[in-house]
Amino acid sequence: MYKKPKYPKGMTFFPAFVMEDLLVIFIFLAIFFVPVFFFPELVVFGDAEIPADPFDTPEHIKPEWYFLASYQFLKLIPSEFGALIIQTVGVSAFVLLPFIDRSKENNILKRPVFLFIILSCILSFIGLTVWGFIS
Repeated sequence: MYKKPKYPKGMTFFPAFVMEDLLVIFIFLAIFFVPVFFFPELVVFGDAEIPADPFDTPEHIKPEWYFLASYQFLKLIPSEFGALIIQTVGVSAFVLLPFIDRSKENNILKRPVFLFIILSCILSFIGLTVWGFIS
């Protein structure tokens, strides 16, 4: 039968548990890194071996759907800094919307500033996402 060891003061976290956890972590990393470093052909596939060219993005590469609007917007504005500024202003307006429109009215149809900003953000996101998916 298993007998519970008796520790009058209890076991200390360091070094008992820390060293045991480090041993398990190092064994896992050794098992994980052996195939990665010594047999890379097992984990690296075709397109990963092509050298990267920062000035030529292949046509078949597209971001995930939630980044398509930002990706399309970057294609529209030639300057990355300008696109960054415009997107930052847009997101800031959306985040600061409760402070911009301080109307006491709860009905969204009676709050024209709130309605305009919300609809313009949603429609521009949907439009740019669809455009980015099509192009």
